[in-house]
Amino acid sequence: MSGHVDLFEEHGEVAALWPEGPYRGRTVVCFDRHLDLKPLAPGGEEALSLSAARGENPAGLLRELPVRGVPGAFGLDDFWSAAAIAAELTELVWVPSWTSHPGWQATAVDCVSLIATGGTAADPCVSDCCLTVRLCGVRLAVVPADLLSRHLTAHVSGEVVVDIDLDWLMDEHGRADHTVDELAGLVGACGGELSAMTWSTRSGFLPHEFRRVGADVAARLGMRARTSSFLPSTPWPEDLLLNVHRGRALPADDDADGTAAPGVVVALRGLSLAQDSPGAAQECYERAAARGYRSSWLAYKIGIAHYARGGHRIARDWLREAIGIDGRDTLAMHARIMSVRATTRLEGPRTALEELHGIAAQLPLRAGVWRTMRLLAEHTGDREVAAGARRQLELIQGLTAPRPGVPHAAGPGGGQV
Repeated sequence: MSGHVDLFEEHGEVAALWPEGPYRGRTVVCFDRHLDLKPLAPGGEEALSLSAARGENPAGLLRELPVRGVPGAFGLDDFWSAAAIAAELTELVWVPSWTSHPGWQATAVDCVSLIATGGTAADPCVSDCCLTVRLCGVRLAVVPADLLSRHLTAHVSGEVVVDIDLDWLMDEHGRADHTVDELAGLVGACGGELSAMTWSTRSGFLPHEFRRVGADVAARLGMRARTSSFLPSTPWPEDLLLNVHRGRALPADDDADGTAAPGVVVALRGLSLAQDSPGAAQECYERAAARGYRSSWLAYKIGIAHYARGGHRIARDWLREAIGIDGRDTLAMHARIMSVRATTRLEGPRTALEELHGIAAQLPLRAGVWRTMRLLAEHTGDREVAAGARRQLELIQGLTAPRPGVPHAAGPGGGQV
């Protein structure tokens, strides 16, 4: 490879390149620790569709802060969902930071099982090198790094474009999973064009001291890294989100609340307190809400903390608060599952089973949902629902533990896989 590669702070910023049509008619191979594919926040799809119809650059709809619930149609966690609408993305290969291992198919299914389908068929497929599923408007293949060459040979025939989030190399604690040479070798095997790279330090997923790795990767590929970030600096210390991800308590600092992000820092401080002190976290939530920011992430964490302490009623109230803010977010889907568990303890299995039906339609690949449905249905004597749940679990088992020598199985949603 030669020339330059654009280097951005956050994944969402890559949208600035979309008017050039980098994904049109191509398969995108993305190296990333996290799958930035989840349903768009309320209003996001409409805003992106209107922007595309007007021929506007979708980067103008990017959230300025790397957290959900702030103004902006999309951001770093729903980047690929936005690309399906505004950049004609149809084929995505996600190479996670883990490699293949016994039962890796179950790991792959688990990675996508909390992404709401909107009730449509996900049409999953499993083979000896990938899990393929249709979600959020794209056909996604989850491919362990050591199986990528096999996947490219067997399943990709057209042009390829590569996208790199540098947190693929190491986690937020600075523990390395891969080397620069390893990554460069895999990118070289893809052929095609390297579209962009992302640091992910601003959002706390890559420690700031490793930013130089972007230039290292570019140099190893014979390219020059060009800093192309355009987001404004955050109104908080650069390591704040890193410490949130690490689970470290944040010091109280009212000056950090900042007029540029009213309430957001207060909510982040609450996240650092939630596990050990849900009462203090609740105070942070209420203060943040008074400043105009309701955090589904914080509401969820408060609910989970109360659930762990046996306070099922207050836990359910907080989990439902999280769901009400953005009901199709992956975090909200998990909140719905935990809310059902609380309902089971508070009101019994029949009421909980009624709640669970809607969740199961949204999450056809979440085995825990179907196991719970089977148990509740058996307890209440609903044989038809119990039988349906057992069939769905068998289909999921066919994906997560394929028989030797049989590369395909029938998956939930009825499609051939």
